[in-house]
Amino acid sequence: MGEVYVEEFSSPGCVGCPEVRAMLKELSAELEGDEIEIEEVDITVDTSRAAQYAIMSVPAIAINGVLKFIGVPDMVELKKALVEELEREE
Repeated sequence: MGEVYVEEFSSPGCVGCPEVRAMLKELSAELEGDEIEIEEVDITVDTSRAAQYAIMSVPAIAINGVLKFIGVPDMVELKKALVEELEREE
């Protein structure tokens, strides 16, 4: 399996962000966690990276440099996106 780089965009007042963080942590452990690198990006601190993806609301998730989800994704859809990237990187 290949490596997957996940950027989880959040902000201090984000209601859905803790749920997304927990999903990513759970899926990372389930899907060979060493292969998945997760970076939390606070859009109030790193505004340029949020602008790079044109993120206007959080939570948002970029996988390997592509914005995949805005809002809290369905766990099944998030897992599917991660698995597709893991398989692509082989």
